[in-house]
Amino acid sequence: MYVVISGGGRVGSFLALQLSQKKHDIAVIEKRVDVIKMLAEELPQKILLIQGDGCDPRSQEDAGIGHADVFTAVTRNDDDNLVSCQLAKVNFNVKKTVARVSNPKNEPVFNALGIRAISSTSIISHLIEEEMTVKDIIRLHTLERGDSA
Repeated sequence: MYVVISGGGRVGSFLALQLSQKKHDIAVIEKRVDVIKMLAEELPQKILLIQGDGCDPRSQEDAGIGHADVFTAVTRNDDDNLVSCQLAKVNFNVKKTVARVSNPKNEPVFNALGIRAISSTSIISHLIEEEMTVKDIIRLHTLERGDSA
C-alpha cells in the first residue's frame, strides 16, 4: 500500500515509521525545513520526504499522490487537514482519505465530505462511555444474581 502523509510532527513521524515497518511505501509532506531535517535523520531512507505544503497540489504531486492508496493529514490544523484531504480526493482521485481532527465539533464536516475523521478527544470520550456501560452491566448482573455489590 502507498500512503502519503501530510504533517511530519509527532503523529506523522510515528505513523510513517509504523507503516514503513509494516512494509508499506510512505511519503511525508512537511512545511518546516527543520522538521524535514530531523525526519531525514530519524526515519528509514526509503521514506520519501517532501518539503512543502500538503494543501499545495505540487507538493502532493511530488509525493506521488497519483498512485496513493491512502492520503492522511495529521497536522494540528483542522482547516489544513480538510483542504489537503479534499485536494487529494477531488483532484487526484485518492479513494481513502483520513484526517486528524483537533476539534471534535469539526468531525461532521469531514465525514460529510467522505473524509474519515479521527479525533482523539472523541475516541477517549467513547472509551470512557463504553467502560462506564460495561461496569453498569456487571453491576446489574451482580444485583440480578443476588450478590452484594
